[in-house]
Parts: sequence; structure tokens; C-alpha cells
Amino acid sequence: MRSAGGAASRDPVTGEIWREVPAASPEMLARAVAAAREAQPRWAASAVDARAQAMERIRQALFRRRAELVRCIRRETGKPDAEALAADLLPTLDLVRYFARIAPRELEPRRLTPSNPAVWRKRVRITAEPFGVVGVISPWNYPLMLPASATVAALVAGNAVILKPSELTPTTADLLGEAIAAGGLPAGVFTIVHGDGTVGAALCEQDLDKVFFTGSERAGRAVAEACARRLIPASLELGGSDAAIVLADADLRLAAQGIAWGRFTNAGQTCAAPKRVFVEASVAAPFLERLGEAMSAIRVGDTSDPDVQMGPLILPRQRDLIAAQRDDALGRGAAHLTGPPAGDRAPHAEPPVAIVDPRPDARILREETFGPLLAVVRVADADAAVAAANDSPFGLSASVWTRDAKRGRRIARTLHAGTVMVNDAVSVVGIAEAPHGGVKRSGYGRSHGVEGLRECVRTHAVVEDRLPGTPQSWWFGYSPSFLRDADAFARLVHGTSWRERLGGLTGAVRLMVKTWRNR
Repeated sequence: MRSAGGAASRDPVTGEIWREVPAASPEMLARAVAAAREAQPRWAASAVDARAQAMERIRQALFRRRAELVRCIRRETGKPDAEALAADLLPTLDLVRYFARIAPRELEPRRLTPSNPAVWRKRVRITAEPFGVVGVISPWNYPLMLPASATVAALVAGNAVILKPSELTPTTADLLGEAIAAGGLPAGVFTIVHGDGTVGAALCEQDLDKVFFTGSERAGRAVAEACARRLIPASLELGGSDAAIVLADADLRLAAQGIAWGRFTNAGQTCAAPKRVFVEASVAAPFLERLGEAMSAIRVGDTSDPDVQMGPLILPRQRDLIAAQRDDALGRGAAHLTGPPAGDRAPHAEPPVAIVDPRPDARILREETFGPLLAVVRVADADAAVAAANDSPFGLSASVWTRDAKRGRRIARTLHAGTVMVNDAVSVVGIAEAPHGGVKRSGYGRSHGVEGLRECVRTHAVVEDRLPGTPQSWWFGYSPSFLRDADAFARLVHGTSWRERLGGLTGAVRLMVKTWRNR
């Protein structure tokens, strides 16, 4: 057991706790935020190009230590080295490089002239200003990519960051922190504070300007409420119960393999994984046969063995939750497919299970499932599949499986989800350019892409008058003639016919001349 409120690196395969980290005290949080508040203006004042170069140094440091990071991720989460590398480290490297490349362009000030002739004398300059000090609260399932995506975007935008990683993966977070230190950032611009949910809650009460949170819906609501009390924004990536639609024209072997990987990668502990499959009844039987084959090929056990593809759940309580959802569906009459059991060296690992045709009110269809459990439901046709897919309180991502790309895109647009993939699942989260985030109870805000960078800045506009010695025509001095000429101006600019617009010309000119005469 870790100390109260603290963090612990625990091997999910053996149950061994190999490192403990004490929880940050309220005083430590206050000092970290105060140091960030002091350091941030200097960091924000540095050129965007310089900040981007610092991010590139961070990327190089992560790359140099990739083997150490992969081992640490496996030891703290139980996932195979292949997943630690391909699904956690490589997307992180891509994201850091992406934000470093786009920041100078996307954060560049914009200048424009208004379209309304009445204000043509104005010059508008729009800048992207950092929020200031932001908090990042991240989970354990992707302990490098998820904290890094928000942290790097916020840093390159000129913010200072306080990172509160999961209490289950503190060592991976510390390795990330060492890589960030190699970027040469000023002291105080980035700080890690360790601890459990109580530390995260306390961080939300500190003097922050924005909070980025990834985690459960329940915890996300608490973060949103804390931010609302302080009238600061939050970006929330919460739970998912992602739908996969398998159409009758799909390549069933491809669909079965892709859905099996998407659902059972990381032992099913992925927010943006296909968790509810809706398959057209005409192809349900062959699809289930191929799904069973794909599940049977998954090797479950001790992930220190390079041939093992799926390890244990990170905590025993996760097993209890999955077991309760599985037993609820089976108790209501659903059938099931089960993959191979774990070997003796990983007694805590769970086999992959697919629940076939659970009742609509089964917990597996109404709640988020965070483990190797998949629901498969036969539906009459594509319309029924879309209706069932959208009948969920969640909307993180979804997938459509079909040989008809045009039809796949059309169906994708009807799904209530932040992102939709056609003939793949989950991989969108690894695409640096693609915005990621949910709708409904899956949260709001976006990470990745230009939209993820924009989440880290507030828009600031300066409007300058290019004739500072000339009064404005709409200032005090209202009169019947002003009202008449202003209406004429409205007709000139917004009239619905050329006669109406031409009829307003004289009054509009008179209004402008009056402005010059009052100079």
C-alpha cells in the first residue's frame, strides 16, 4: 500500500511496489504555483521560435531515453513493450515535433481591416496570448503521451505548467520531467506534483488560469465544478463507450482483427476503444467467428515476455468492475466468447471476453467499460446501427467498417462522437494533426492538432484608429439628420437590391463628410 495520498510505482504483473513518492502538501502546491506565476511572464516574452527550439530539445531527450521509457511504462502499467513504444512513446515524439513545428506559424499575430466601410479606418491586430499558469491532471493508461500532449502544447504557447500525473505512474512522469528539464526551460516554468485524487482536487483550488484534465467522468465533473467556482476554463477528456459499426459489405476478417486490437490493446484500458459493436445481422455469424479467431490469437500473460500481447489490468479493483459488468450481461441472457486465459506467470491478467447480444439496459452498454470486455449486438441494418451507436451518454470516438469509402464517410458524419475512423480504431489518437476530444459526457475541449494548440491560448485583439485626430461619426451629437444618414449608410452596405443600395449613397457620403467637417 502506498502512503496516504501519495504515489507508487507498482508492477501490475507481480503486484510489487518498487517505488513510493510522498504526496505534495498544500504548501508545496502553493509554492509551485507561485514559482510558475513568477517565471511565466519571462517565458511568454521569449520568441515563439525559441520556445519551439526548446520543445525540439525535449523531443531529442525523449528519443535518447526511449529504451528506459519503454521499460518504465511496461513496469508501471503492465502493457507490452511493443505498445509502450508504438502507442505511447512514438505518438509523444510526433506530438512534440508537431507542436514545435506549427507554433511559430499558428501563434503569429494576425492583422486585418474590417469589412464594414464605416470602420475601414481601423487596424485590427489579433494575438494568441498564453493563459498564464495551467494545471495538467493526467491518467495512468497512457502515462507518457497523455500528460505530454497537453504539457507541450501549453509550454510552447508560453504558459507555465503544473503537472499532476497519476499516482500509479509517477516514475514515467518523472522521466518526462527530466526530458523537459533538458529543454532548458527557466526554473519554475514546469513542475511535477505527485499524489492521488486529493492532490489533484487541491491543485484545482490553486491560483491557476486553466486546467486540462483526462480521466473519468466522475472526476471530470469535480474538476469542472472547481473551475467554474473560480471562473477559469477547463478542457476535459473523459470516459468513452465508443461504437463500432460493421456493415454487411465490410471485410469481416479485417473488421474483426481491427476491432479486437482496438478493444483489447492496453488490456482494454483505453478511452477511445471500440466497446460496443453493432453488426448487421446478415453478417453477424461470420463476423463473430472471425472475432473469436482474433481473440484466440491474443497471448495474455507476463509482458516481460516479448511474445505476450496483453498484460493484466493495472489494479485488482478494475477486475472487479469488469467482472460485475460481464456478470450483469450474462445474467440477463447474453452469450459470450472468451479468449485464452493468462499463463501462470501473470495470475492477475484477465482473458479477453466478448458479450454477444446483451439487453439494451445492460451495464456494458450504458457504462464505460475499462478492461478486456466487448459488447457485440446484431442490428437489422445501417440505420439501426447508427441509432444504437448514438444511444449513449458518451461520445468520444467511433468507427465504421465498410468497403464503400463514400458510404463510410457519410455514416461517420451521422455519429455523435468527437472523432470517427473508417476501417480502423483508436489510431486517431496517435495522429498528431487530428484533433482529439469528445462530446456529451465524454467532455469538451480538444487535444492534438491546431485545435489542441489553440486550447492553450486566449485571443487578444487590439483595435487602432488610423486617424487619431478625427472624431467618429457615431459619437454623441445624435440628430434626425444623423439617423437619416445612418439609415442611408445601412441601405448602401446591406440593401437587398441595387436600387436600394444606390439610394443610400448620398446619405452615406453626407455622413462621412460630416465626420471630416467635425475634425
